[in-house]
Amino acid sequence: MSDINEKINPLLQIDTGFRSYLNAYTRSYQNHMVDGSLDYAFESDFAVRQKIMSLGGSAKLFKAVNTQDISAEAKHLFMKCDQVGPLKYPEIYDKVKKCAERLELIVPIVFIREDLERPLAYSIASDIIEPCIVLTKQLVELCSDDELMLLIGCECGRIQNNHCTFNMAYTYLNVNTEVFRPIERFFSQPIGSQLYSALVQWVKYADVTANRAGMICLDKPGQYLSIMCGLYAKEYVDFYGRSQIGINYEKLRAASADIHSSTSRDLTIDSSLSDVERYLLACNEFLYCKTLYSWRQDVVDLDGHSESGQICDVRTSVIVGNGGQL
Repeated sequence: MSDINEKINPLLQIDTGFRSYLNAYTRSYQNHMVDGSLDYAFESDFAVRQKIMSLGGSAKLFKAVNTQDISAEAKHLFMKCDQVGPLKYPEIYDKVKKCAERLELIVPIVFIREDLERPLAYSIASDIIEPCIVLTKQLVELCSDDELMLLIGCECGRIQNNHCTFNMAYTYLNVNTEVFRPIERFFSQPIGSQLYSALVQWVKYADVTANRAGMICLDKPGQYLSIMCGLYAKEYVDFYGRSQIGINYEKLRAASADIHSSTSRDLTIDSSLSDVERYLLACNEFLYCKTLYSWRQDVVDLDGHSESGQICDVRTSVIVGNGGQL
């Protein structure tokens, strides 16, 4: 009888040993680490964060953000918001699990927030708070499945690349009125001009890293540009308060094709493009990078001759507009 059960009951084939559990829980992306950062991360992202941490005034700002602002935000989320799980918002939970699996990341906590009246996705994490992704109820209602998948993947990337504290610090800059405002703000000192400029500069590079993570998570990474254009066409405003009214997908698709057909030396970008359009084109360059296909071996390389991560970063620097300089 037991022989029959073993043949027909698939549950009996599952390895429940402690070593297997430990290997699964501590699953690591160490094979994708290069010089202290993930291989898909935009090089300028990590370099500018290192620069920011050396600037005067940064230590006090980040201490307040890390120990007070994020703690207050987490307390609000755990007390007031619904937590996503297999029984509550199961469709979102499945997307989070898939993103975590594709990025080799332990599944983060996810909250649905109803008290913030705008479609928004953001993440928080610190030395004392487990990583959390927050999706507002308006965002869940606004987005298609692919759009949600991409945004969740981007936030997983921000967690994986330690962006969360820097993002929260950015909210003190008051760059525009639409920038996300945390529940509490504990830092009262003025932000120095160097720190201000460095954080504004860093956001462009952080976007590239996060969107590359989102692209890795998509079922069809080649649809990245159309998905993002569709999201902005719905008047989406991101964490940094940016929007792109009247975005034209066909224009950007043609621009991306022209960029890809140009050599790095001859690469030029239309000066009329907005910062949002430039970063979307910069992110789309990752579609031709070998690194993407090392994470997603189930996806076919578009050209069959993908560029290296280093070349991709050089080209991305030109598109974003920093010319490869920090």
